[in-house]
Amino acid sequence: MKKEKKNQEIESLKHNLESNQAVFISRYQGLTVEKFSLLRKQMRGAGALLKVFKNTLSKIAFKDTHAESLSEFLNGPNFLVFTDEPLASSKALSKFAQENPDNIELKAGYYQTILDKEAINTLATLPARDVLIARFLSVVKSPEVRLVFTLKVPVVNFIRTLKALEAKKSAAA
Repeated sequence: MKKEKKNQEIESLKHNLESNQAVFISRYQGLTVEKFSLLRKQMRGAGALLKVFKNTLSKIAFKDTHAESLSEFLNGPNFLVFTDEPLASSKALSKFAQENPDNIELKAGYYQTILDKEAINTLATLPARDVLIARFLSVVKSPEVRLVFTLKVPVVNFIRTLKALEAKKSAAA
């Protein structure tokens, strides 16, 4: 590979690292072209970019970036997944790795901090962003709702008592 081509690859890697929220490193081995194409398609569907780079170029590009400590995982045949949708991408990647355990191994990643294999799988099990927001809002709103129902109970009981008295008097009359 010519030096200018290598420099372009390094710049492309740096650009992808800086312009995306997350990056995942996975090992692949014995993956057929059809399955690899399917994986690329699933990653695109999850809002991610899957690229295969030489490890030496990746290590150079990772220097002096937030993902520099990921360099230790760059050995053997790897691919990198760059994404701004870490939840969706980790779900798709984790699912594909579970379906093809002999061919794909999650190694590490970066999303606000360095992630190991277990952290990526945990990230993959989180519900979607909208669901998390809805749950959070229900928790925040819960005390007020409980207060309203608590304050409403005496009034409802008083009304029931009045209706029972009215029914008793009308039955007596």
